[in-house]
Amino acid sequence: MRLAVFAGWVLFCIATTAVWGAGTEMRLSVQTKGNAPTLVIASLPSAVRTNEVRLLLLPQRTEVPCDVRLAEKGVRQLVWIHPGGKRDYVVEAKTPSCPTLWQARLKENALEITREGKLVTRYVFSGAAKPYLYPIHPPTGVPMTRAYPMEQREGESTDHPHQKSFWFTHGDVNGVDFWGEGEGKGRIVHREFADISGGRVGTFITTRNEWRSPQGQVLCTDTREVCVYDMDDLRIIDLTVTIRAGDQPVRFGDTKEGTFGIRIPTSMELRRGKGAILTAEGKRDKEAWGTRAVWCTYSGDIGGEIYSISVFDHPGNPHHPTCWHVRDYGLFAANPFGWHDFQNNPNVDGSITVPAGGQITFRYRTIFARGAIPAERLNALYEAFATPAKVDIAR
Repeated sequence: MRLAVFAGWVLFCIATTAVWGAGTEMRLSVQTKGNAPTLVIASLPSAVRTNEVRLLLLPQRTEVPCDVRLAEKGVRQLVWIHPGGKRDYVVEAKTPSCPTLWQARLKENALEITREGKLVTRYVFSGAAKPYLYPIHPPTGVPMTRAYPMEQREGESTDHPHQKSFWFTHGDVNGVDFWGEGEGKGRIVHREFADISGGRVGTFITTRNEWRSPQGQVLCTDTREVCVYDMDDLRIIDLTVTIRAGDQPVRFGDTKEGTFGIRIPTSMELRRGKGAILTAEGKRDKEAWGTRAVWCTYSGDIGGEIYSISVFDHPGNPHHPTCWHVRDYGLFAANPFGWHDFQNNPNVDGSITVPAGGQITFRYRTIFARGAIPAERLNALYEAFATPAKVDIAR
């Protein structure tokens, strides 16, 4: 059986009703365009009722680190890093021997994610106007988002306190501002964790949230998936947000104040002298603002070394390729809606209305790296993220 599926999040279903138990094997052949690695997520058959499976790379039958996570409707999904190109695998019903490196622990208002005991990030889900990730550490351990307003650090800028590290929201949802914070603003309220899983490849969480007006009315709900993992020398966070309208339409208005945002450390800022911005279309620094491209990267100094943050916009996203609301003062946001601001044209309209009962999905990959990643490598990584893969499945 051959399926064409999305790489980046390579989703496919292994369809079988056979009993899954000791000695059972399934063969997979996965092919992606190019040779760059990417995360693979594969839905396992309903007969698999355990998280104890091993993934072997053929022909040597080398064990590959993998995790099993719980998706919608109780479906189990196999997760691993595919090294790129065409590879053959075996999935077998055995306890994996790869070590558990990643852990997730619930704290009072945050889910703390660590790798080998070292803090990677916290998913802060209460005590704020919207969920956010803070801090975010690459494998070297340096903080790669601004600490303010969560912490006070000498020399850091203190503007725009609503720009909290790493977040998703929008400045006009049925006329309500969720981008800003405070009186008269909307709030995104955490309802539950639908899944917290992982350990060998990374940490994978699924949450459900409500978008509430200042009067407490639920305008829409969302399900967001956050995948945190390492791939070669890179630390990666994949974010998927699916927003569902209730019994009324939901309009995402045309405003520059949105949507998926990161606030980089003060020392990395373009205005500090060592910062640099580059898009896939070759736009640099200040000329990148408001332009459209499939990816954008922001690099700069942290502690005397250059680090970079790169964001990929999935081809299935609304108004792809997105516009980049990226500023010299450190705001780094993907905003598909703000056309009249970005184009300086009041006659265009980038708004999107989700009909009652409908939904809209946004997918992004963010790469945190030591050093500035060359455009050629970013193009290859983006291709692996964005291009459908071919998967053959055999028993």
